[in-house]
Parts: sequence; C-alpha cells; structure tokens
Amino acid sequence: MEEYKKSILEYRDVRDAVEYAREEGFEKGIEKGLIEGSNQKSIEIIKKCLEKHMPLEEIADLTGFSKEQIIAIINDER
Repeated sequence: MEEYKKSILEYRDVRDAVEYAREEGFEKGIEKGLIEGSNQKSIEIIKKCLEKHMPLEEIADLTGFSKEQIIAIINDER
C-alpha cells in the first residue's frame, strides 16, 4: 500500500511539472507572438514613412527602432 501511495505522489508530481511547463511554454509563445506582431507592424510603418521620404531620425523616433535597424530593413527589402 505504501508503494502505491508513493507512486501516486510521484505521478502527481510529474503531472504537475508537465502542466507547469506547458503553461509556461504557452505564455512564452503568446509573448513572443505579440512581440513579433508588434515588430511587424513597426516595419510596415517604417516602410510607409520611407515612401513619404521622412528622415531616418523621425522614423526612429516614431518607431523606437534605431537608424541602423531601419537601414537594415531598407537593405532587406532590396
């Protein structure tokens, strides 16, 4: 009987650890998706600003991207 109780406790520990890991992974996935979506929207804004011939300094100020990052985006589009 003691072995049975011990195995049940071990099973529950493993189950709880797996559930915790699953929840943690899900939360990190959501967070990553939100960040990627936000970055994609900022890239779209950068492209529109560039079409309007806005200065890099202004674009950087509006989007929070550095001038170097904006230049990299420009180069990636070519």
